[in-house]
Amino acid sequence: EQVGATIGSELLQQAAMAIVLSWVLMIAYITFRFEFKFAIAAIIALIIDVLVVLSYFSLFQMEMDSSFVAALLTVVGYSVNGTIVIFDRIRENLKIHRRSESLGEMVDNSIWQCMTRTIYTVATSLFAIVSIFLFGGETIHNFSFAMLVGFASGAYTSIFLAGPMWMFLKNKKIGI
Repeated sequence: EQVGATIGSELLQQAAMAIVLSWVLMIAYITFRFEFKFAIAAIIALIIDVLVVLSYFSLFQMEMDSSFVAALLTVVGYSVNGTIVIFDRIRENLKIHRRSESLGEMVDNSIWQCMTRTIYTVATSLFAIVSIFLFGGETIHNFSFAMLVGFASGAYTSIFLAGPMWMFLKNKKIGI
């Protein structure tokens, strides 16, 4: 129930290592399946999701316990899944990309082609998480709050940030 300062510090360190390790493995997988710039865009979106959840917990001074770590890792998995769906559509549309269509239009069209699936997935997930948050009891409150914030942030970054971030990286001549 209660975690001391030493154990709490160790828990925080292990959580950070787990998240960073998941990011490294995701970079390797996404680079293998897509390309390196897709991987970097996805990881930037995931970093934003984690920072948003951490910000809310800091803002409301909520306790970060083992269920918080589990929620954070779940948010990372959920968010990367949504991002991969959109990236897969972008990759498919790149194969049939017309010269008359700009890269931005192609990315926008790819996102819109996935929008119904994304909205349904987010809505059903958020419905379940809100139910758990409201009716789940005190012991699961921090977990469900982290999931609620993280899923909402993950939907935002998957839909509105990951594709444009990839496009920005794709258009850069120097750097990544």
